[in-house]
Amino acid sequence: MKRILFTLLLSIPLPAQVINWGVKGGIPLNDAVEAAGAFKPVQHRWTFGPVIEFNLPAGLGLEAEALYRRVGYQTEPAAAPGTGRPVNSIFNSNAWSFPILAKYKFPGDLARLYVSGGFVFRTLSDVPNLWDSSTKGWVLGAGIRYNTKLIKISPELRYTRWGTDHFQVNASHGNSLNSKLNQVEFLVGITF
Repeated sequence: MKRILFTLLLSIPLPAQVINWGVKGGIPLNDAVEAAGAFKPVQHRWTFGPVIEFNLPAGLGLEAEALYRRVGYQTEPAAAPGTGRPVNSIFNSNAWSFPILAKYKFPGDLARLYVSGGFVFRTLSDVPNLWDSSTKGWVLGAGIRYNTKLIKISPELRYTRWGTDHFQVNASHGNSLNSKLNQVEFLVGITF
């Protein structure tokens, strides 16, 4: 009985590759922090992390990612104690985003256009003026997937709308510090 069941399971046709895994990285096209007065955004120009994709029939798929990015700000130069020299205070946070996306790949052989959308969760490590260390949002993306024999290369443009602000230092004496709720990124995925 076990041999018959094993033989039947081996004879079921499966797609060539159900799971693709790899890395995704890119650059944000806008700053994560909006600052004025004594606060200034610190630009970190890269995002990077692992990705796994589950390919379903009819061009559908699910994708999960864990993307790392630095987010930060600096304060106006102030005199260092005992020296009288101005010193910038720079505060950086480790930001992890975890998008879960539904994906549709249009028909094609070597290159396939795709659209994606879904949910994202982001968490920041502790930095001064942090009001809320985590937020949720939604994601929309579009790109093109190039299929080669060994790897798949997927450049995409992605828009994220965050639900809440991480900082919320509202204007007092012209100073404000907020996280931007709209984020646009150019990303490239390489999967196997």
